[in-house]
Amino acid sequence: MVAIVVTAVFPLVFVLLILASIFGIDMDADDVMDGGGCSPIGGVDMSAWDATFTKAGVLKDKGDKIKEVATKQGIDPILFAAIAFNETGWGTSRAVVEKNNPGGLMDAATGMSTVKVFATLDEGLEAMGVTLHNRIVKDGLNTVEKLGAVYAPIGVANDPNGLNVNWVPTVNGMIQKLGGLSMNCSTTSAGTGQYIIPVDTPNVSSGFVDRINPVTGVPEHHKGIDFAQPMLSNIKAADDGVVVFAGMGVSGSGFGGYGNVILLEHAKTKEWTLYGHQSGILVKVGQVVRKGDVIGKVGSTGQSTGPHLHFEIRKEKMGGQIDPAPVLGVQTKN
Repeated sequence: MVAIVVTAVFPLVFVLLILASIFGIDMDADDVMDGGGCSPIGGVDMSAWDATFTKAGVLKDKGDKIKEVATKQGIDPILFAAIAFNETGWGTSRAVVEKNNPGGLMDAATGMSTVKVFATLDEGLEAMGVTLHNRIVKDGLNTVEKLGAVYAPIGVANDPNGLNVNWVPTVNGMIQKLGGLSMNCSTTSAGTGQYIIPVDTPNVSSGFVDRINPVTGVPEHHKGIDFAQPMLSNIKAADDGVVVFAGMGVSGSGFGGYGNVILLEHAKTKEWTLYGHQSGILVKVGQVVRKGDVIGKVGSTGQSTGPHLHFEIRKEKMGGQIDPAPVLGVQTKN
């Protein structure tokens, strides 16, 4: 009971890639995939579940325990299992093998400087389940992207090698292998038809206007609006949609100059939204996102003079931009 109370207070620290270097975790390149998606049967696909657990190391026989804890805590067993596999390198890390700790939970008794030791693996899974309940149910971090943005943020000081970018696609890959999510998941992505402002503190630095390009010095029509933002602040999906492009906008791609850019397709409005100049992209092509999901981090890549989000609303996939300001209800300065 003491361990469970402690983990309810201190958040889960997802440190797979740090543990990989410290504890010798072995991860396959095949584990990194596009979005995990939903279970086609609307529940746990037991054939996929059982097949995936055969390679799960010391977690191999813990499928029933994970489902039991997930039911008790009101969380998706698929998500629980995928995160456990991620944290332990398929049940092979020293933390889970030697300390019965499948969730990377730190020990408050040592000032959170060491990984907590549990008497049994079942006890470790119970503690991990409580902490996941707190994050998913209480805090509302009910998607992989929301969890990743909190637990493996991109660009933070304790991730100097930029490894946190792998967390979301790796967990999604494991979800896919397990047969797809069985909770908080929908195969539809039509959207609501009402966009939200894609940043938390909107400060429009350039509007949908004719101007001199600040990088090239050439007159142009600015095809979106720019939100000046702190570096690495969150970029949110303006509505439900599907990722149709996510990557560096190189010359010839149709997205040259945008730097790291995401394009979402919104079926309800038959429109697309574009998010440019990002420092880090948290989604993959084909992934379904929900309104408000954190999809990237503000940066200054591509043709940019400082950290900001370039945001567009398009009537066509590769053009037909309209002024986002009246749609979002924001005022522009120029």
